[in-house]
Amino acid sequence: MEMKLSKKEIAYTQIKQAIIHNEFTSDTLLTEAFLCSKYELSRTPVREALQQLASEGFVNFTQDKGFSIAQIGLEDCLHIYEMREALEGMAARLCSIRISEAEVGELEDLLAASRDAYEKGDLKLSMVKDMDFHRCVMRASKNTRMEHALHNLIELSSRLTFKANAEIVELSLAQHEELLQAIKVSDKERSEAIMRRHVATSKKYHFAHYYLDEPMDI
Repeated sequence: MEMKLSKKEIAYTQIKQAIIHNEFTSDTLLTEAFLCSKYELSRTPVREALQQLASEGFVNFTQDKGFSIAQIGLEDCLHIYEMREALEGMAARLCSIRISEAEVGELEDLLAASRDAYEKGDLKLSMVKDMDFHRCVMRASKNTRMEHALHNLIELSSRLTFKANAEIVELSLAQHEELLQAIKVSDKERSEAIMRRHVATSKKYHFAHYYLDEPMDI
């Protein structure tokens, strides 16, 4: 039986998803009045949700302005991707030797769904399935501490992921296919290397497009 979410959990989920999907502009002030009206919730759950999002790095709080969207600076982006490259590489390595047949099927389905969305021109949906693919690899590693550590890092970087263009989405699909084949034959060395290269490619793309304003040769 599915558990019913509390009002605070509903507020937290809705606000975080809006941030991840870039539904707010960078200068949007997340006032309680604005969010209560937008999501038809009372002040208490909205306030508690904002406090949790602040602790996770999604929003900032200042006494003069209140809550606002936390910006991902160049150094912060570098730190996030350094951690992701190391941890996701290890997750892929463990996944290749611990994954179940059911989880292999889930990875295949997610990759197919991501490719189908890409071919239909729905890049946003393709990237949703792309991130679900990463989360499945994390779960299949059977290391809950690493999964928890990666969960927040992936969600923070998702704000950049959902700005991806068709070129990087196509490359991501090819790298996911390569990774899946390595996982299927339990090649732990190759699985780790492919995932690390995949995350490094994403870092290079985001640096080039959102911080250095330069084209990236991929």
